[in-house]
Amino acid sequence: MDELSLIVEAIRNKVKRLLISNTNLKNRLVDLEEEKKQLEEMLADRDKKISQLETALTREQLTKGLGDDDSVRAVQKVDELLREIEKCHVLLNNR
Repeated sequence: MDELSLIVEAIRNKVKRLLISNTNLKNRLVDLEEEKKQLEEMLADRDKKISQLETALTREQLTKGLGDDDSVRAVQKVDELLREIEKCHVLLNNR
């Protein structure tokens, strides 16, 4: 009977260890789920910030594109194209 009681006691100890391990794993799971939630929120915030920065960069590039230096070049190019169109128009009328 001593041998049987030792086996039962060993099984009880193993069950206790398993229960403790299970509880620890459940707690760890809760912690990891909370950490995951926080990381997802941080990622969403970063994505939003990246989007805002990309919009600001696009605006900045557009602003620079419409700046004084580029606008002068753009006007010159438009004038040049208008002169070419006028030349073509004159050639077509002289036919």
